[in-house]
Amino acid sequence: MRQSLITLVLFAAATPLAAQLTTTYAGTQRDGDKAYPATAIFAIEKGRVAMIMKGSHSSRMLFDEKAQVLRMVSDDDKTYVDLDKGWQASADPSGMMATMQKQLDAMPAAQRAQAEQMLKGAMGSMQPPPPLEYVWTKDKQKVAGYECTMVEGMRGPDKRTEYCGTPSDDFKMSDDERHTMLDMQSYLRNFVIMVKSPDDATRAFQWDTKVDGYPVITRCYDNGKVTLDLTLQSVSRKPLSDDVFALPSGFKKMEMPKMSGR
Repeated sequence: MRQSLITLVLFAAATPLAAQLTTTYAGTQRDGDKAYPATAIFAIEKGRVAMIMKGSHSSRMLFDEKAQVLRMVSDDDKTYVDLDKGWQASADPSGMMATMQKQLDAMPAAQRAQAEQMLKGAMGSMQPPPPLEYVWTKDKQKVAGYECTMVEGMRGPDKRTEYCGTPSDDFKMSDDERHTMLDMQSYLRNFVIMVKSPDDATRAFQWDTKVDGYPVITRCYDNGKVTLDLTLQSVSRKPLSDDVFALPSGFKKMEMPKMSGR
């Protein structure tokens, strides 16, 4: 019995706890013809996610699950934007279309037919981009001591992202942490779709959450060229500092315009 207890204690001490997962990366970011040294920190804990990137620009993405806010911070010009639950709902194309349909249904028949024709022409030039699809390759690599598989993030024929995912237990998340990460990515997907942001910070560290694999390499592409290339440097289980989420004095809040049903 004593031996069994000792074995259990040793096993628990050797098994990494699925809490406060923090990974750091280093590499290169390209802005036009210029290349800049780049670093990134991606940290997940129950209820909070932080991504801090420094390269051609310095920025942060901070997610607070309890407050339902994804904060986009530009440390270069000391501004930030809060994407809250209301903005996420307004960015939902299905919700916008439902509102439009209700307005059409309330119109007289002749006016409705004319409005539907105009709307059909307008929507033809406002088609959303193809959904991001992950294509798992057979390219196996070893990065920072971890076995990983290359995965391509495709929008139609265009490669937008690429990562090398490892199933190592060193990166295992708890159910709460995984839920927090998925919640944040839903905000981020709406932001990318509605704003069509070319910013690497909005495309890095998105991966196929339906398949086991944490990115030890993350890359962004634009018109077939690599704009961001980051490789894992370290992984730790240290708790996040509250300072990561704090805004120094002097930062200005910018408002994100909301979509209406019109």
